[in-house]
Amino acid sequence: MKKKDLEKYIKNIGNPNEYSDSKYLVYVELYKADKKLKKIISEHCKVIKELEFGYLCEANLQAIPEITKSLSLKNHAVYQIVRLVKLS
Repeated sequence: MKKKDLEKYIKNIGNPNEYSDSKYLVYVELYKADKKLKKIISEHCKVIKELEFGYLCEANLQAIPEITKSLSLKNHAVYQIVRLVKLS
């Protein structure tokens, strides 16, 4: 991909120092989905939908490291967290 093409994709990416109330659709991928994991995640954001290997959530940027930390402190593997789109 040409550098010029990348610019249109990266210019609207939020940054980790964003402390706004903006919400993003986020996919949290785990080794499975169950009630215990959903409870941990929902302490930091709104779980919108349960999928086979994770959850679609509505979260602000500052919730993402908190989700990861809370899951890892309980010894749960996080395979990826993908910020899909800004909602508000």
